[in-house]
Amino acid sequence: MNDLEQKVVVITGGASGIGLQTARAFWAAGSKVVIADINKEQGERIQLELNSDRFLFVHTNITQEEDCIRLIQQSIYSYGTIDVFINNAGIEISTPLHHMELDEWNRLMNVNVTGVFLCSKHVLKYMMTINKGNIINTCSVSGLVAWPGIPAYNASKGAVLQLTKSLAIEYAAYNIRVNCVCPGIIDTPLNEQSFTANHEGTLATIKKEKSKLSPLGRLGTTQDIANAMMFLASDISSYMTGAALTVDGGYTAR
Repeated sequence: MNDLEQKVVVITGGASGIGLQTARAFWAAGSKVVIADINKEQGERIQLELNSDRFLFVHTNITQEEDCIRLIQQSIYSYGTIDVFINNAGIEISTPLHHMELDEWNRLMNVNVTGVFLCSKHVLKYMMTINKGNIINTCSVSGLVAWPGIPAYNASKGAVLQLTKSLAIEYAAYNIRVNCVCPGIIDTPLNEQSFTANHEGTLATIKKEKSKLSPLGRLGTTQDIANAMMFLASDISSYMTGAALTVDGGYTAR
């Protein structure tokens, strides 16, 4: 995938977990990478660590439209264009629906769905002017099958999946591709929080049990998802749009 070299890739939620590993992978491939995250301290630490003219951190709250506009404008100003935009930022709230407060529901939907809407809205406006572009959304197997105990998260990822398909159809005429990656059970800090909130036992024991849910017998890694992102960002996947690329060790094949 040599065509990734010098491509400008913007990744929301890029300061940790899947987003951070994806950012590192694109940077290693020679891309110019912009990460956006609400965690200013972590983002600035990564900026200092890489210390590269091909890497930029932009402090961003994707639930605020003016922040999304500023992210896109700053990315274009710094690197001249945006080739790939990855809507990766997301949160999970493990509350049964009958106990969930409205502010919990709204917070999750604002980050997981409205944030994707706002960033996509404004990057599409730019991509339409240059008649090309590539948007990749981080969905989840929870957008395909329901996972117990996280109904709001399931609903949010179902919305992201359908938004992906809708945008793929609507903007294909502008040579803009829109796909999503549906990770299974990935070993990330976000999932560790979910594991300990919803299950008894040590984290190591819980991870061992979760591994059994995959026919491959292991949890996914953030690099597994980064690989899928790089594939969809590359011209190798040039005939793919509106696709949900499942990376789940066979979980949804059962």
